[in-house]
Amino acid sequence: MKLFIGKKWLLLAVATFLLSGCASLEQKAQDISNDGTGNFIQSISNDKRIPVEFVRHVDGDTTVLRIDGKEKKVRFLLVDTPETVKPKTKVQPFGLEASNRTKELLSTASEITFEYDKGDKTDRYGRALGYILVDGTLLQKTLVSEGLARVAYVKEPNTKYLAELEQAQEQAKNEALGIWSIPGYVTQRGFSK
Repeated sequence: MKLFIGKKWLLLAVATFLLSGCASLEQKAQDISNDGTGNFIQSISNDKRIPVEFVRHVDGDTTVLRIDGKEKKVRFLLVDTPETVKPKTKVQPFGLEASNRTKELLSTASEITFEYDKGDKTDRYGRALGYILVDGTLLQKTLVSEGLARVAYVKEPNTKYLAELEQAQEQAKNEALGIWSIPGYVTQRGFSK
């Protein structure tokens, strides 16, 4: 009888332990969806915008932000601006304009948020990769729209705002703004001068 009661308590303890994890299991089940082919994939929400603080300026497509209390160098996803601080590289046309515009937008913002995409969170240099929103507006889109950046470094699945940026780029090209005002300057590999 004593052995039976001991097993009963053990069974009750195991059942309690397993049931206590049900809430997290339900959440995990909600995070998994069918991809339409019978395979199940885990979906990661990329709509989580993190409030950040501007720490210091680097150049047109890189900055330092305080994210979750830590200073991180951040490389803006999906854009490339002309160089201003790259070793052994002259300052490129529209590099200073892009750099100054980024610094202006970040240093005067009322609110800055940072958003990761679905893929890599850092690049090979250890920089955080993401989207920067300045007072609710995508910083990358502002730079592209004003002809100060090109759409570049497109790597799946980090493409959340790609269509929006490509549309802004087409408009900047059509209006020959900034980098698009110099024939042959923008190439698939960067900037030619």
